[in-house]
Amino acid sequence: MAILLLEGKAGLSQFRNEVVRRPDVQEMIRRVNFYVDPVAEKAGYDKMTTILTVHLKDGRTVSGRADFAKGSPSDPMTSKDVAEKFKNCAEFAAWPADKCEKVIELVNNLEQVSDVYNIADLLAGPKV
Repeated sequence: MAILLLEGKAGLSQFRNEVVRRPDVQEMIRRVNFYVDPVAEKAGYDKMTTILTVHLKDGRTVSGRADFAKGSPSDPMTSKDVAEKFKNCAEFAAWPADKCEKVIELVNNLEQVSDVYNIADLLAGPKV
């Protein structure tokens, strides 16, 4: 939650030691409190409700609620969401961007792919 508040995203790159150990991240971690909210608990485990309240320095509060996680059957990811997540994972793994884009292109046009080996070949590691 701390890194999400600071950087607006929480992908693999944000959880490297050099990021987590930054003073601003450590300070924000100390300011984040986690607890089981009675309203969320009452919603039941089938919803996995999350309630978030942010207390701002000027005294205002900002609140939000989600009953289902992004990517769950009740709130599925779009093709664009999946492609973005794949790009972030590929970047973290130092995967070539052009190869990543080609995989996304092939998957987005799967109906026209004559041989899925083309996709498997792109995803495979270097041949030894």
